[in-house]
Amino acid sequence: MPSQQWTLGFVGAGVMAESMISGVLSQGVITPDRVFASDPKPSRRVSLQAEHHIRVVAENAEVAAQADLLVLAVKPQNLAQVMAELSGHLRPEVQVLSIVAGASMKAIRQGLDHARVARAMPNLPCRIQRGISVWTGAEGLDADRVRAVLSGMGSQVHVEHEIDIDRATAVSGTGPAIVAEFVKAMMEAATYLGQPRELARESVLATLLGTAEMIRQSNDLHVAQLIDDVTSPGGTTSRALQALKNGRFHAVVTESVDAAFQRTQELGRDLEHKLISGS
Repeated sequence: MPSQQWTLGFVGAGVMAESMISGVLSQGVITPDRVFASDPKPSRRVSLQAEHHIRVVAENAEVAAQADLLVLAVKPQNLAQVMAELSGHLRPEVQVLSIVAGASMKAIRQGLDHARVARAMPNLPCRIQRGISVWTGAEGLDADRVRAVLSGMGSQVHVEHEIDIDRATAVSGTGPAIVAEFVKAMMEAATYLGQPRELARESVLATLLGTAEMIRQSNDLHVAQLIDDVTSPGGTTSRALQALKNGRFHAVVTESVDAAFQRTQELGRDLEHKLISGS
């Protein structure tokens, strides 16, 4: 997407915000002089300006006044305070994109007193532009701008129903930690068997990446078929899979993802209650 004459603002300049900034700049979506970011820490502002040559300020309202597309990238516990600062400073045509975990569009609209809101869940691999961002938005949004910003970090998928953002938070948002925990367990198992740590790391990661790519390329092949192809009756894989079943592997994974989903919805309810009660 070629550079356009619109402005992009970030309230909150943490790691994910910087990933988005790096992505849009590297792909030429927008020029650095049209990107604004706020952060209360002077050292962070200096670092962002030096690395990306964007415009940095201390006050959130100053970014809001400049941006055509405003990204909310703050911690959930800080969101209510930040929205109170921004309310009344947004022009009617400004689009707001929230990447705050658990914060519903209803809460954002209410907190900002602003209608044009979208919500996205980018995941951890977005930091290296290999992630996925699932998003949805209200009518009247410039979807191309939202897609361009999110595509700078990897793939992006639009969904019609906001509940799918909560599901994505649990699956693709929490998923990298679950996968990393599995990788850690595999590496520990390899060293338990006597593999050197360097070999354990290399072999486990190569197995994970290769298997994931095989599944990705085999669109017409169910993952169960891949398992069946490598499993011989009475063989090593059969024995390993039986141990996983005995340990309730599938059930534990499902329970962990569901726990993340329930917590996402709790965060949303807590935020809406805080906005309604004013506490």
